Amino acid sequence: MGSVVLFSSDKSCIGKTIIGIKTGIELSNRGKRVLVIDLANGNKKIAEYFKVDEDIIYDIKDVFDGTCSMEQAVINISDNLCIIPYPRVLNKIDNIKKDSFSRLITEAKDKYDILIIDVNGLSSSYYLDFTKIEKIIVINNNDFSAVKEINNASDIAKKFELQESFIINRYNKKNASKGTMLKIKDMNKMLDKEIMSVIEEENKYGDADYNFIFNKDTNSFNSAIDSIANKLSFID
Repeated sequence: MGSVVLFSSDKSCIGKTIIGIKTGIELSNRGKRVLVIDLANGNKKIAEYFKVDEDIIYDIKDVFDGTCSMEQAVINISDNLCIIPYPRVLNKIDNIKKDSFSRLITEAKDKYDILIIDVNGLSSSYYLDFTKIEKIIVINNNDFSAVKEINNASDIAKKFELQESFIINRYNKKNASKGTMLKIKDMNKMLDKEIMSVIEEENKYGDADYNFIFNKDTNSFNSAIDSIANKLSFID
């Protein structure tokens, strides 16, 4: 029986999708059967990162609506890695019913070791059935709004007794030293919880593409992915 992990953020353009993608790739390289489900309305979709957007016939909304089976919507990336894409049609993904989400997750858990689901903010993802989920990974940066947003996500995790981890991406060290953004030590005190990984801001991380998601360079980004994969390899 597989496990479900949500990658979520209340911020747009924060790197949530690319972190989820690279985590899925790393877990699949470790022998896990991984399904990545795209439910986030970001500017660049998961299928685009993998360069398979032209292969889309059915998408996640078609699965929810019963237009196709899960297998018909799945796109194989490698032997252990598959995705279910976000719709290419603007505004197609609306009016999702919680029971449709639950049915898909129940079916997918029987076929995959880990389901990675890319979603927007948890409070706005009304269709999620949190009883089907084991863990949430919340991504944010170090601006002053991050503390409230992370705490809001943590409250949801506690309500449904979910495991939770927090990643600070695009950490702006220069602004933190100036006092215009938060330092990590201050965030740890204000949040009263451990931040799993910190990824410093670099232009190349913001320009992530197909080559970036598969590279194994030694940097803070890939170090964070390794930490996430280590934790997810052992979740129940």
